[in-house]
Amino acid sequence: MSSQDKSTEDTSIIYKRLLDDEINLLLQDLQNSISDFFRRIELASDVEYTVCGLDLIDVIIRVDKRIHYFKVFHEMDCNEGKKAALFAYWIAKFRPIMITDKRYINTVGFNNEINELFAIHYLLEVLIGMGRIKVWNGHEGIKLSLSNPFIKRLKYSLRFRNFTIDSIIVLADAITTDSFNLDDQSVLP
Repeated sequence: MSSQDKSTEDTSIIYKRLLDDEINLLLQDLQNSISDFFRRIELASDVEYTVCGLDLIDVIIRVDKRIHYFKVFHEMDCNEGKKAALFAYWIAKFRPIMITDKRYINTVGFNNEINELFAIHYLLEVLIGMGRIKVWNGHEGIKLSLSNPFIKRLKYSLRFRNFTIDSIIVLADAITTDSFNLDDQSVLP
């Protein structure tokens, strides 16, 4: 390749890492979401837990790289729902949250599921914010709970099944209020 050819190369396909300030803002947003999550779940309000900041930074960078990949190779812009699906995917993979509270440390359904539950929380909060899911307002919408069959199956799938990045994005695009109205028999195991 001549020097003239090199000067005309398309530099838009080269990934440029997020700036430290951008990573710090996203990291703070994730940490705020985790704090909000712990305020909402069925644990004592003073539950002790740790979050691995390095894992969260890795999640942020991998999401940003995948967004760049979709833009370059598929000419696809990721909306907030797709981004939330990417975050949910990587959170479930890296498992950055750990309960250290002696009251819950070995309780089934907490440390072994806490990251999947947070991933679902994060995804649903974004979809609610986008208006794709209508939560109960006293006379319409759905009441979200951990016992909802769709949430139970999604939690199980994130923990034990082989979700791909593309499949979780397609799933996130398909989730609506009606997804949570299914009963146990309607949601396949």
